Amino acid sequence: MREPKVAAIILSLLFTVGCSGMTGMVPTGPSASLSMSQSVFSLPPSADSGPTPTPGPAPQVVTGTVAPLAAGGPRCYLGLYSCEVYNFSLASSGGVDVTLAWDGGDRDMMVQLYRADVGLIHEDVAPRGGASRITFRRPDLAAMNYQLRVVSLQKDAAIPFTLTYAPFENLTR
Repeated sequence: MREPKVAAIILSLLFTVGCSGMTGMVPTGPSASLSMSQSVFSLPPSADSGPTPTPGPAPQVVTGTVAPLAAGGPRCYLGLYSCEVYNFSLASSGGVDVTLAWDGGDRDMMVQLYRADVGLIHEDVAPRGGASRITFRRPDLAAMNYQLRVVSLQKDAAIPFTLTYAPFENLTR
């Protein structure tokens, strides 16, 4: 019976000391025990802060036009929109830098990154009121085949565009 009372007294003392309203005090420097533990357990800074991207092949620049929906051609978004599809591969893990620019309104186009017809990885549209341009970098991609899809959100208009993509590979540590 004595143990629950002792435990309750210890908990109430810890609560009182820990929450005693000393919020106005500001530390002026690290405590001695913290400094000592940092000097014992700190490691020298590493020159290697993670995988470093190395340029892959030269950037690919594609100039084209997404045709109106009625004109036929590739379809995206369950066949609701016209698109153009471009395939690329990564031989080892890395990523891709993508820029899409077009002649038209800021919300006329979008770009999608797919894992070889398996699934959507990234989708982007231009900001409202901004330029007719989308730029993104997608790192941490596995070595496999990918697709970039340039999708027109205007069903009745042909929209000329320029797509630039540059795959890169991560160097290993």
